[in-house]
Amino acid sequence: MSWSDPQTPRVSRSGRPARRGRRALLVGLVSFAAASLAGCGFTPVYAPGSTGAALDGTVEVVQSGGSLGFTLTEALQDRLGAPGSNARYRLTTVLGVTSERVAITTAQSTNRFNLIGTVAYTLADAATGQPAATGRVDGFNSYSAIGTALATGAAEEDAYERLMVILADKIVADLLVAPELAR
Repeated sequence: MSWSDPQTPRVSRSGRPARRGRRALLVGLVSFAAASLAGCGFTPVYAPGSTGAALDGTVEVVQSGGSLGFTLTEALQDRLGAPGSNARYRLTTVLGVTSERVAITTAQSTNRFNLIGTVAYTLADAATGQPAATGRVDGFNSYSAIGTALATGAAEEDAYERLMVILADKIVADLLVAPELAR
């Protein structure tokens, strides 16, 4: 009996096929992990009655000014879902982005730029205007300024778009762990 023979079934020490033993072990470990997490108060974010369920499709995102505000609003709507006819919450943002030179040659030519973005946000009840959650997130991204003007411009535009996605992800992550939003 050879292990390299493809027609020879592999067996564990107990005589069962080896795959079945691995599956049983995996099922046991997953069951143990689920029981352990349930004991510590863990609840899934998108479970019924949780913050994910409360925010899914119920948030109207108020667009900030400019193309960056549009990109941020679009990223937030992608993550929170399009609101129905009567949104439960209204999310407003104040966006700020700065650019700084980080790779400067001896000839004072800049080869790389960092974009640093901050967003202050307020999630308010749409009917009363009462704030449900507020916060501030920040993030950064960078781009290379080596090459043609066209290549540098394209890299810069892409870096700004990626920064807005990073900031949107951080806002949504903050909102998903806000216990006051659970139904």
